[in-house]
Amino acid sequence: MEKTTGLTAGLGALTTGGADLPQRPVAIVCDSSCTLSRTRAEELGVTVVPMHYNVDGLRYAETFRNENGDYDSLFRNGRLLMTEAVYQDEFADEFRRLLDADFSVLCLTISSRLSGTYRSAVHAREQLIREGEAPERMRIVDSWTTSGGLEFLIRQARKLVSLGYGLETVGEKLEAERARQGIDFTVPDLEVLRKSGRLGATRRAVPSNLDRFLVMELQEGGIKDVCVAHGMRGTARALIAEIPEEARKNSVTVTGYGEAHEAVEELVHEVRRELPETTIHVRDGGPVVSLHLGVGSVSLAWRNFAE
Repeated sequence: MEKTTGLTAGLGALTTGGADLPQRPVAIVCDSSCTLSRTRAEELGVTVVPMHYNVDGLRYAETFRNENGDYDSLFRNGRLLMTEAVYQDEFADEFRRLLDADFSVLCLTISSRLSGTYRSAVHAREQLIREGEAPERMRIVDSWTTSGGLEFLIRQARKLVSLGYGLETVGEKLEAERARQGIDFTVPDLEVLRKSGRLGATRRAVPSNLDRFLVMELQEGGIKDVCVAHGMRGTARALIAEIPEEARKNSVTVTGYGEAHEAVEELVHEVRRELPETTIHVRDGGPVVSLHLGVGSVSLAWRNFAE
């Protein structure tokens, strides 16, 4: 994958962040589960490091939104499907490049309870500290989320950096704000999620009726079931019901994973009907998260902080 650096986009020169002495500008790094397009990553000045997936022994790099080809067909025709977290050395290479360019590094990753990517970033930081880099120049944040939720935090990180906050303060604010956003989702087939090993224990057994769907949420990065809904419209309404009242005038992000057009359209329709003042972003979730959830899944992400 061709990584997006965008080092001059929105970074400004030296920032004070409330300190007496100037600080290095902060560069933002994230993994490819963020659903950013190439253009948006460049606008935000974000370096996107690819996650990978394997289909019948062939390894593919996940790239920017809408640049991953027809991965649905690839999955349908494949027999052995696997994903890979970002490797430690991939993060280390990116961190080193940015540090050498005199930036401090803020890295936001997919939830540590969904992927080993956060652990790889932490180990990359530790490796560079052993090599002599200053620990205060690198901050790793576990987003507790993915897809639209991760994009919300990235956009918030850019705002905080642009306002002049230093690396430590930005990290602290993001770790506070990750608890004030949410992402709920449903899948067409729970067996796919179970096989991925990320489902964990659920309180509810989904009836065998194919028109009933389990609604789940990420709670501090881990999957928790919410309710069983009837039909696609009922499921959309159940997803929307999880948005707290105080967040209902903020923007939301609807993400479809692979061929989820009908589910996405139904959810967008219901959001427009129930929350007419809300701005809706629609995203494709990309091959890695789609492989874990199952093609046809859909999620709804919201935030309870001002961007």
